[in-house]
Amino acid sequence: MIKGYKMLVVSLVTLTLCMGCGTINMVVRDEPVNNIPTQELSRTNNDNKPSENKMTIAMNVPTTLNPLYNTQDNVQQTLYLLFSPLVNIEENGTISANIAHSWMLNENNTAITITLNHDINWHDGMPLTTDDVIFTLQQIQKIPDSPYRQAIENVASLEKLDDTTMKILYRQPFSSILQTLFFPIIPQHIYDVAESDALSIIPIGSGPYLFKSMTPLKHIKLGVNNHYFKGTPHIEEIEVSIIPDEESSLHSFKQNLIDVVYTNITEWGKYASDKSSKSYEFTSNIYEFMGLNFNKVMFQNSNVRRAMLYALDRQKMVYLYYLDHALVTDTPISPSSYLYDKTLKIQEHDKEKAKLLLTQEGYERDSKSGLITKNDIPFSFNLLVNAENKDRIKIADEIKRMYKDIGIEVNVEVVERDIYLSRIETKQYDAFLGGWQLSYALDLSFALHSSKIISGENYINYKDEKMDELLQQAFLATEGSNIHTYAKFQQYFSQENPYISLFFKRKVLITKDKIGGSIKLTPLNIFANVEEWMIE
Repeated sequence: MIKGYKMLVVSLVTLTLCMGCGTINMVVRDEPVNNIPTQELSRTNNDNKPSENKMTIAMNVPTTLNPLYNTQDNVQQTLYLLFSPLVNIEENGTISANIAHSWMLNENNTAITITLNHDINWHDGMPLTTDDVIFTLQQIQKIPDSPYRQAIENVASLEKLDDTTMKILYRQPFSSILQTLFFPIIPQHIYDVAESDALSIIPIGSGPYLFKSMTPLKHIKLGVNNHYFKGTPHIEEIEVSIIPDEESSLHSFKQNLIDVVYTNITEWGKYASDKSSKSYEFTSNIYEFMGLNFNKVMFQNSNVRRAMLYALDRQKMVYLYYLDHALVTDTPISPSSYLYDKTLKIQEHDKEKAKLLLTQEGYERDSKSGLITKNDIPFSFNLLVNAENKDRIKIADEIKRMYKDIGIEVNVEVVERDIYLSRIETKQYDAFLGGWQLSYALDLSFALHSSKIISGENYINYKDEKMDELLQQAFLATEGSNIHTYAKFQQYFSQENPYISLFFKRKVLITKDKIGGSIKLTPLNIFANVEEWMIE
């Protein structure tokens, strides 16, 4: 199986691992940099005069402006203004054209031929060719911690056919090969240098904006790329404020210091509560669930797990604690995904069904304690939650109340982040609330396949031969069969409930009212059509 990009989501706010909080070791001044042509930099308003056609955004203190090394989410969003991805990924998980305007898979998903858009130039005027795409993939191969590792995990060879056409050959079929094509392209003639230089080099890309200047720890100024292949952007200048964290960004937005903020915090509505802002919400790839330790006998019965799902009023949780900013799900396939089985009906809250299933499995209500028991053993377990995630603590308390209604006793254990992670990895828990930030190049084997129990991330100790087979079929499915194959997987998952599925969280882009135009978000690149944004 391919090692997919996914991550156990711990913190409410921080969703990606950071490389640190240091500054970039890059010599820059608050004036145009020398290796970008003067005529390219002077197309926007004079730096000494405030521009009325300017948008201000924010990002954390970056450790590098090389997009292949960077692992900070909001820094990466800024870098997509400078570096265009090969393709874009839409909210439903399909891909759309960008630098690559067309592609063709062979019949068994082991090769893809890619054709690039013609006449794309780098910010310094040099043409973008397939040599740059091949070089980018080769660079990703050399970077162990690159967030784009999935792009090359399965690559057998790269072949240039001409300056705008190339072929990628793969070691094995993979149903999500197209989604692995999402990665930013860097210019070979600039970045073919030693690693230490590649980390600190002044960025030159092919994106809608070009790097103008930087004042360390304060801001970065970006100017419009008049030769952007999708058309000259309407907004002439972007100022990127350097801000310590997401909470500071939200506060700056509230204080009218920045124009755009991108977040998944539950209470984002208080930052968009007046008429001076607009919001654009969409479903993220963050899957929240309750993980059960299958080493515990009581969790090994699928009817018991189904009863545990029926006993939860998940829609109430979404309404009360996520303020309707989440989508209830029964599987790790998002209801907004093109792979989602639309014949599935979300299991609704039904206490009577839950009680009936538990009775059928031999559980009886103890009149003294009010708990259900089997062989004189009460149905009782501890639920592990990480202390810094306030939303999960609220959800855990609600789960405790709902399970008490049917006679299940839950003890909520709130622990610090490091203890939480350690206990999950060493499987020292009964149950835990967690989340996966899933890759759009989907392979769920890491969390469900029996081979991942000992040395992988199947932390719940789940083992099921039929599930293993369905995961393998889904992995190998072709473009024509993947929807049907994933439907079979979802039907079995919703029958067995190896995870007690809760919901997919939603993210939101909030802008000041002055930001208008056609704003169309994609989940991995919020600036995918920034050239159509404008100051109104």
